[in-house]
Amino acid sequence: MSKVMLRLRDLQTGDGFTKEFNDVESTIPWLTDRPRFTEVLGVVFEGITREENDRMRSSMRPLDDDERASMHRLDAAESEAKAKKLEERRKEAEAAEKANVEAAKNADPNRTMEIEYRFDKTELAKTDKYDDRPITPEAQEAVMAWVKERMEWVADRGQTIGQAKVTVYPGAVPKGKERASHGTFIPVTAPPKGQN
Repeated sequence: MSKVMLRLRDLQTGDGFTKEFNDVESTIPWLTDRPRFTEVLGVVFEGITREENDRMRSSMRPLDDDERASMHRLDAAESEAKAKKLEERRKEAEAAEKANVEAAKNADPNRTMEIEYRFDKTELAKTDKYDDRPITPEAQEAVMAWVKERMEWVADRGQTIGQAKVTVYPGAVPKGKERASHGTFIPVTAPPKGQN
């Protein structure tokens, strides 16, 4: 027979713990005389039948008024702690968002820009949502030339470029550099000729 492991909570401290029994038959007496302020949250290992689970559930001593009050206090405290943590995360995300927006405003206007090409999209897109610079015609031309060259690489295998991310200089190109700095691509099976 399967061993039974109960997941429990101390209703005075809120601490969680487990208790293992050899089988369902040895679990039932413990549940019937469940220690005060010990809440049964469930079974950790579900190697038991529904009938056995129902037997254990029906044998369990109900919570008394004091235990129920403790349970409500713990649940309320846990809900409050979760809400507080969510609010802290929201504020952190908001602060990070503002910092990123500010950093983008003060960044070098001649820095590189990563542009994404997708087979199923008609427009190119910037990967950095904080970059408010436009995709220049020169940048667009460089990306499409880069993608076209990679299309030629995979055409013999019946593939095309499904997605590519290309880093380019949208404005002035530094001496000794190329407009398309580098990139990555993902090939996909090409559609039959005559289809987009």
